[in-house]
Amino acid sequence: MALLFCSVGLLSILGGLQDLFGDVPKPNKYFLMQNMLMGAMLALVYTNDVFTAFVFIEITTITACSLILAKSEGSTLVSAMVYLFVSFIGSCLVILSIAMLYGVTGHLLMPNILERVEILAATGQYKIPLFVVIGLMTGGLAIKSALFPFHGWLPDAYTSATTATSAMLSGIVGKCYIVLLIKMGYRVFGMETMGLLHISHLLLTLGVAGIFYGAWKAIRQRDFKRMLSYSSISQVGYIFVAIGLNTDAGMAIACFHIAAHAMGKAMMFTATGGLAVVSGNRHRPDFDSLRGSARREPFVGVAFIFGALSVIGIPFFPGFPSKLYLTLAALETPFAVWVVPAVVVVSTVLSAMYYVPAITCAFSKRAEPYPDGSKIAERVSLTFTYRSALAVFMGLTLFFGLFPLRVLRVIEQGLAVFG
Repeated sequence: MALLFCSVGLLSILGGLQDLFGDVPKPNKYFLMQNMLMGAMLALVYTNDVFTAFVFIEITTITACSLILAKSEGSTLVSAMVYLFVSFIGSCLVILSIAMLYGVTGHLLMPNILERVEILAATGQYKIPLFVVIGLMTGGLAIKSALFPFHGWLPDAYTSATTATSAMLSGIVGKCYIVLLIKMGYRVFGMETMGLLHISHLLLTLGVAGIFYGAWKAIRQRDFKRMLSYSSISQVGYIFVAIGLNTDAGMAIACFHIAAHAMGKAMMFTATGGLAVVSGNRHRPDFDSLRGSARREPFVGVAFIFGALSVIGIPFFPGFPSKLYLTLAALETPFAVWVVPAVVVVSTVLSAMYYVPAITCAFSKRAEPYPDGSKIAERVSLTFTYRSALAVFMGLTLFFGLFPLRVLRVIEQGLAVFG
């Protein structure tokens, strides 16, 4: 996960440089905050102390807000304030759960907490306080990762930010909280305790609701970035459905889908930024403005297609093995044996319903004049750095799609050590 975060973060910055220097008045400060954000996310991956985790949750939130604000537009201020306010609610829930957890167990180190929690769960002591503690922690991290119905901050934040920020927010920032939740499941609460208190059932239910809500809203969008934002809500739902299975296989699939979505969605936001540049209107990436843009830059259009095929779940792309393995894992779980396969099939059709029109629009012939009134937009060349970042994104996507078992084997070995 640390390697994933670093790789996607680097590629997002490289892919967004062309927009970054035009959108951000002081790019040096932007890079400083981006480094702080990356350090905080890596700390969440590595920390073994719940209070230290909370400290870096706050650093992640503040630096992410600063990256949204870096773009000098009025809408970014509103988006950042909404994101900060909603994240503040999530932070309150997390710190309350840590305080209660310390009161019940007397520890802050994760292995020590797990020992006490397992004893308390086995003896039936503090059953209601344990349920409240796990509920508060899960709810706080769910808010920060935009699980339905706590997703309200996400579309505006992703849409108003500059390309590099949108790619990082969608690809890795929300995912670091989910990684911390998986760590909590293994090293703090124990998966048996979460199953005993039915927290996992609640996550699965909200995940299913998020899949359909995100897809339904994405179908109705006429702006590429807002469509991708609502699609992210749907994909976060998939991750929580896998976590909600409350099995080792489910957790491994959740990690695999985190990786697949991090690469695919960051690549699509980066590609959308390039299509907006060549269309002659960087600040309005809607269907009308981007019509025919992929005909001018086929390589960028192909990168967008790669991400779309992965999210839809087409064979040879990461989304397909992710959905396949999720379905197989659900067949071994009595309460999800019928629900999850049906959700996967229906949501795949819904994903195609909003990505196919977007791809068709990008590759269609433009009939309307461009913003300057001409039939041909002014030729804007995309940098070698931008094209290289997209090429690496595409290569990683193909690797995960063609060799999913190798990736899953590494994830399963890591989770075995993690637990």
